[in-house]
Amino acid sequence: MNKKMKSLILGATMIMALPIIGGCGSNTIGYVDSQKVVTQTAKSIEINKEINAKGKELQAKIDAADEASKAQVTTDAKQDFNAFTTAKNQELKQYIDQQVNELAKEKKLDVVLLKGAVVGGGVDVTDDLINKMGKASDEDIKAAENEANQQEAQQAQPAEAAQ
Repeated sequence: MNKKMKSLILGATMIMALPIIGGCGSNTIGYVDSQKVVTQTAKSIEINKEINAKGKELQAKIDAADEASKAQVTTDAKQDFNAFTTAKNQELKQYIDQQVNELAKEKKLDVVLLKGAVVGGGVDVTDDLINKMGKASDEDIKAAENEANQQEAQQAQPAEAAQ
């Protein structure tokens, strides 16, 4: 293609893109702090409790297994736990997505992004989403934080002992 033809195509493309670019300024963007949503909503805390209970149940099965079957029981428990965790996380994700979509319609937002994806501007709808999903009680939030800290400490102990 010669230089004149390239210039014509580029110019036509830019002219066609002007209405699209012009419309971009009117978009309303919302953003959500996902960490805050996960740690402060009743649904998230409930699902986390279910996952922790399943982990404890499976750990008890592993501990109760005799030496001959312990390796197989451990493998089965890990697979069971991973499948359970994946299903519960998917359930939570679908619920959050549904709530975000409803909130976006209510607030007349064109798009809702994660907080880290928005460099400037936008409307913080985190608290609105938490209220829509059902804010957990302060006691439940503190209990969930304490349990998470205990799990981190337990996971760190075997790592320190291995060193």
